[in-house]
Amino acid sequence: MMRSISLIELPYDSGRFNERMGRGPRAVLDAGLAEYLQGKDYRVRVIRVRLPDGFRTDEQALVELQRLAVPPIKEAINSGERPILLSGNCGTAALSAVCAVPETGVIWFDAHGDFNTPKTSPSGFLDGMALAILTGRCWPKLAGRLQNFQAVPEQHVIQIGVRSTDGEEETNLEKSAIQRIGPKELGKLKGALEKLPVRHVYVHVDVDVLDSSEGHANSFARSGGISLEDLVEALDVIGRTSNIAAASVTAYDPAADSDGRIGRAIPRLVELLAQ
Repeated sequence: MMRSISLIELPYDSGRFNERMGRGPRAVLDAGLAEYLQGKDYRVRVIRVRLPDGFRTDEQALVELQRLAVPPIKEAINSGERPILLSGNCGTAALSAVCAVPETGVIWFDAHGDFNTPKTSPSGFLDGMALAILTGRCWPKLAGRLQNFQAVPEQHVIQIGVRSTDGEEETNLEKSAIQRIGPKELGKLKGALEKLPVRHVYVHVDVDVLDSSEGHANSFARSGGISLEDLVEALDVIGRTSNIAAASVTAYDPAADSDGRIGRAIPRLVELLAQ
């Protein structure tokens, strides 16, 4: 039986179309991602989400993109398709997918904690607060404008591969109920999955979770991360033992990927998320 995927393209970074990490979704599609998956016996539908013309703040763009993305994610699920989001930013992907599929666990691969709040963030970068928004730690008025938003309990979250956090952000993570697995601790993954109190999971892959020796996913790439081989193995474990309701690949900037290795790895990652 042929399996079906919806690739949902969200080519925005901080509300800017096709800039910086917003270039990633289009780049991987132009490089033949859909054709690769079709060659692996998947039925593939590509859905392009676009904001209408006009000026928006980062927060406004997040809200509007989320409202546009939730319906096609739900439609994909109702049609028996696995929705996989290709997104410039983490927050746009996660808040769209999780709000479309309530009562899910969240498996969050990332080099960064994404657990800052406006009070703790040195930069004010909204995407660095993505997991904090998702778990109800900050931006309650913004979250209230999102379609179907319900904060995800921290005990429903597994965070993997993080090695770059700010001081107060790290303190908040240590005090949280999030299960944390370091880059060299992937042997803990199966046990962490067994502890999740929910049946379905959303799998979030920020490609800078990969060690910079594997290539530079974006300008925020860091050493000390997960090898591509270990990431492939981890996604395989998740696919074999969990019910993946939705997934995403985020934060790929082709301009930073000077030798193209990250771009060439992404189709394999998407295939594993679709299994």
